[in-house]
Amino acid sequence: MTGKIGLWLVVIALVSCRNLAPTAAFVSSETVDETSALPVYFEKTACFGRCPAFVFQWDGKEVISLTITRPFRDGVMANLALGSYRATITPKDATQWNAKIAEAQKLTSFSTLNAVYDSPMVMDLPSTIVEINGHRVVNRYRGPDLSELYALLEQLMATSEWQLQE
Repeated sequence: MTGKIGLWLVVIALVSCRNLAPTAAFVSSETVDETSALPVYFEKTACFGRCPAFVFQWDGKEVISLTITRPFRDGVMANLALGSYRATITPKDATQWNAKIAEAQKLTSFSTLNAVYDSPMVMDLPSTIVEINGHRVVNRYRGPDLSELYALLEQLMATSEWQLQE
């Protein structure tokens, strides 16, 4: 008799839960409207070699800022000296960049990644820190391959018209 009651309780529990809509806690943050603004923070820290170090921030709308603490050696960014820069972006371009970033975020499952990929035993590697829409990933050692996302953000930086801030 006890076995039948237990079986019925399991059946009732399964049937009563099957039509429930997902709660906010289970809705993926990757289902972002591609036209909405995705605030972005992108930082590369210094290394012992020739790598650039910078902090790039974008509100997802019009305002972009860049602080260079170690110069770029190659490419279109090499002409920028150390310092703080600002650029603006048109609403149309912002919508397009937001869509590209949202797509890259989905492809990399960015919102499901751990917050930190690192090892205290490794001392001489730079970190790449990306925060999109409030989710931050510090990638220094044995982290996920986010090279396409980094390349996209670097492309946004390279195509911006930077003005040195006094």
